Amino acid sequence: MGGTSFDMSLITEGRIPISTNSVIHGWHIIAPTIDIQTIGAGGGSIAWVDISGGLHVGPHSAGATPGPACYMQGGENATVTDADLLLGYLNPDYFLGGEENLTELNPRRQ
Repeated sequence: MGGTSFDMSLITEGRIPISTNSVIHGWHIIAPTIDIQTIGAGGGSIAWVDISGGLHVGPHSAGATPGPACYMQGGENATVTDADLLLGYLNPDYFLGGEENLTELNPRRQ
């Protein structure tokens, strides 16, 4: 998962899916490539509510600086990463390979 995008592919029975007709930046690539789909909802994508109350994610991003609010570097907008932490999908005690600790920001731990 990147800051504003999420790339995914489904490996079935140990086989990586291959496509022989991909499009990259509008160019048709007629060669074997890994079949990967991308959605615009990565970790830094900012969540927001429209005038009618509909929830949206992106296209704006918190970027690397300040980043998601849970990084405590000045970010004030809720991002996918912030939601993942609050929902318990991220281990706040072992974030970024243990280099960062987000325990104090997780309300379930307080």
